[in-house]
This record gives sequence, C-alpha cells and structure tokens, in this order.
Amino acid sequence: MNPIDRLTTLFKGFPGIGPRQAERFVFHLLSQSDEYRNALAKDISDMKRDIKQCPSCMRFFSGSQIDCELCRNTLRDTSTLLIVAKDADLKSVERTKTYSGHYFVLGGLIPILDKEPEQKIRINQLVRKIEKNAELKEIVFALNLNPEGEYTREFVENALKSITKPRGIIMSELGRGLSTGSEIEYSDSETLKSALANRTKETL
Repeated sequence: MNPIDRLTTLFKGFPGIGPRQAERFVFHLLSQSDEYRNALAKDISDMKRDIKQCPSCMRFFSGSQIDCELCRNTLRDTSTLLIVAKDADLKSVERTKTYSGHYFVLGGLIPILDKEPEQKIRINQLVRKIEKNAELKEIVFALNLNPEGEYTREFVENALKSITKPRGIIMSELGRGLSTGSEIEYSDSETLKSALANRTKETL
C-alpha cells in the first residue's frame, strides 16, 4: 500500500469520516508547507506527553496537576454528577454556562444487545467515583437520545441501583428541548440549556 492509501485508511478511522473525505485530508496535507506538516506531526507526537486523563472524571486535559481544572474547582457543586458519553459532549454542556456540578465521561455508548456491555464503558470507575462522594444527591444522564443512548442509560442505572437507592440519590435525564435522535455534541447551547433546566427526575 502506498503512503497516500495508508494515510487515507488512517483518516477513515476518524468518527464520521468516509473514504472521500479521508482522501481530501491527505491531499490537503500534501498541498501544505513542510512547516505545517512538521508542526502537525510534532503536535500529534507530543499528545501522549502533554495530554493526560483525569482520574476523577476521565476527561482528557493538559497540565501538570493530577486532576483536571473542573474537578479541582472547589466552587463547583459536589451534589450533582452529570454523565456524558465523550469529552466533546462535556465541552458542549460547559459552553452553556448553565451546569455547575461535576462530570463523568463514560468513554462511549453501549451497542444494543452487546454481550459484554461492561467492557464498552467505564462503569467500574463511575461506581468508585460515586462511592467516594458522600454529598452526591443527583445523577444527570446527558446521553444521546437514540437507542444506544437509552440502552446505555438503562444499563448504568441498573448497575448503580445498589448504591443510589439506599442513599436516595435522584436519577434524572435531559428533558424538553432535545428531540429524539439528538446527539449532545451537535446540540446548540440554548437547546442544551432548556434540556438541563427541564430534566426529568426520579429516585430509583
């Protein structure tokens, strides 16, 4: 396989990128200067050194601290925990400037009928985070409103029942404002604000 085809194959592995778009990326790189390509290659190479994963919320961040700036912020509300599938969803919620609690990034969604759902998300890390937070009163699910998002929410709710039920922790999900099939990452700030403000709550 020649270098163009190898790079095209790598780009096809990116979310939402098809063969034609991947090929356009390759030709775009070929049309750029050596300085541009070298800078890009260096940034990619430095990612592992400069970017780490927060052990508390599991989001990626840069810095010398152990925990990310959101988890270190003592002004944030420790009584609420908002669960998202990926880092991009967390950033979308933060842009609304409406939510002031803590987060947890699951690392993805569970495909329906998956035989090993616990392997697809960070359920064990989530359990440990909840067990350590004696002040937690509400868990908010901010997952995509599609079959995989619903299936993931149900799986996580069932996995947490033994912890949340004795403590009376409320489970809620984003409410009116988001239509069925919506993806959190691509929802605008005003829609997310409405969904957060009108979330439905229940104690499981």
